[in-house]
Amino acid sequence: MSTTANRAIIFLFFLACGGLCTPALADLTALQFSNPIEQAAALANQATYDELTGGEAPTCNAEISGPAGSCTGAVFEMFSNVRELVETANELTNSGSTRYSLRLDQENLGFALRWTAAEEMAAQGSSATQFTNSQINSLASRISALRVSALGRTASNDGMPGTLWASGGGASADDGIAKRWGGFINGAFGYGRKDDTTDPFNTGGSASGAEDAFDFDGSEITLGADYRLGESMVLGALLGFSERRVDFDSAVSIVDGTIDTDGSRLIVFALWESNRYYVSGSLGGQWLGYDFSRRITYPSLNPLVAPVDVTTTSSTDSNTLMGTLNGGANFNFGGFSVAPYAKAEFQKVSVDEFTERGASGFEFGYGEQDIDSLQLAAGATLQYVFTPRFGVIVPYARAEFRQEFENDPRNISATYASMPTGNVSVDQDFNLATDEHDEQFFVVAGGFSVVLKGGLQGFLQYQQVLELETFSDRVIAGGIRLEF
Repeated sequence: MSTTANRAIIFLFFLACGGLCTPALADLTALQFSNPIEQAAALANQATYDELTGGEAPTCNAEISGPAGSCTGAVFEMFSNVRELVETANELTNSGSTRYSLRLDQENLGFALRWTAAEEMAAQGSSATQFTNSQINSLASRISALRVSALGRTASNDGMPGTLWASGGGASADDGIAKRWGGFINGAFGYGRKDDTTDPFNTGGSASGAEDAFDFDGSEITLGADYRLGESMVLGALLGFSERRVDFDSAVSIVDGTIDTDGSRLIVFALWESNRYYVSGSLGGQWLGYDFSRRITYPSLNPLVAPVDVTTTSSTDSNTLMGTLNGGANFNFGGFSVAPYAKAEFQKVSVDEFTERGASGFEFGYGEQDIDSLQLAAGATLQYVFTPRFGVIVPYARAEFRQEFENDPRNISATYASMPTGNVSVDQDFNLATDEHDEQFFVVAGGFSVVLKGGLQGFLQYQQVLELETFSDRVIAGGIRLEF
């Protein structure tokens, strides 16, 4: 049979098939994933594959078995990873090439897609804002320590024993101020947990969120000094240093890795006080550095395709502008006092863009992030002033209600770092969403302050956040202050 006749038969064959005999285009999105992370990863991986293999001059040929042409190095590694996911979907939908399929069922393909995503980076926002909250709490403890002096003077004026103030620890004969300078050092240890919101094993219906479970702990030290301009006015500054570690819980979420954070902050503050009322404000900055470790691991049941188990590393920095405004009063009933207060706190966090390294084509490039928070709070402190001969002891308990007005859910931009320059489109962005944050919650604390003769002060406090749906946070703090 002639060549012309062969071509005619082939042409008539395709006409008879109506195009149905041609292989279907590879498409991860032909599968529906109920989990939002899996769905986002499917869309981004498919768009990446299409970009690499499409157009008049594709970067990578869909059938290549090794680096070739423009598809070499990190580009080929990335393409191979994405192709395995796409061809696994092909096998599940009986369409397209399946040579490099992982041979997983849809549930395990969903898990593999989730490993390729980097939703754990949402925890970075928690690290940034929690560090700021810790330093604001340290400042609040400092203001409370200064207010202990006012409580002592009020107790003495109300007929309570005033041995401290009569012995040089408080008022002087000239202007009511024995020592204008004060230096202080505070330390704190915090710990807590974020619950999983991704419904990782798809039990009980659709997923409720897009953030993984993790445990965290951290410590900080704060140094500071203040100067009393008169009986009513104090100016001061504090310098804080912190470190925190986030460990993702792979037993609960489809994730494994860590975030190590350390940084410093500088805050200046002012306090006006009388025996009953006070107003304070502060303004400061925070600078944090992050070191990330993100593991990607999933199996392969195809002898031609190796299982995946690699780890990316990366680093970036953030800057925060923070401020507070507080006001309150003390109402005394003998040794007892009730101190209602209200306050406003704001944070403006900016996280730099960064790129991962060292993970055989799974590395992501991340865009800048902006995180804003504005909280208003109202609360009250119940305390009792003991004035033994050696000084003043003030045990206290505090409860406050908080309302968050900012800190809305945000999207984290993440794309494969090995995509050739100019080939990245919005469709290839994993566009990872964070959870909605609780708008209302409570903070409770308890502890005691001590003022000794000569101006030495100390405090110890336990604080816990309540009524957060998926987040727990506890802090144990203590410190000393010396007048000089």
